[in-house]
Amino acid sequence: MRKKFLAVLMLLTMILTGCGGDDYATVFTEVNTVEGVTLTLIEDTLRPSKGTFIIANNSDKDVEFDPIEFHLEKKNRDGVWEENIGTRVSDWKRETTETIPAGTSIEKKVDWKGLCGTITGGEYRVILIVNEQPIACEISK
Repeated sequence: MRKKFLAVLMLLTMILTGCGGDDYATVFTEVNTVEGVTLTLIEDTLRPSKGTFIIANNSDKDVEFDPIEFHLEKKNRDGVWEENIGTRVSDWKRETTETIPAGTSIEKKVDWKGLCGTITGGEYRVILIVNEQPIACEISK
């Protein structure tokens, strides 16, 4: 009975931890490739559970922004970005998009507490999707 319990416990541990660090590696090999579009943190809005950002469209074309999807990543001690498993959602709702007209910007509050908890010390980046491409803002906590 005890051996069965330990075997089940070990199996659950492997499943819950993802069996290794590679499962958290970022899926975004390149970010900030939408020309003229930037993502910046509004000063003094960063909290352990959320932040407010500005998406600026300084291009000469309107862009489409997904108001629901976001990703939160942390840089590990080897300098590699790892996605918080809570924001790696396989089927984000893409039912609606918002248009950001050329030459304008919008404010976007991102609250990651429900999916990832709170952030502690370290380097992070928040990724939003614009024109189906990731744009990122790096932050330090």
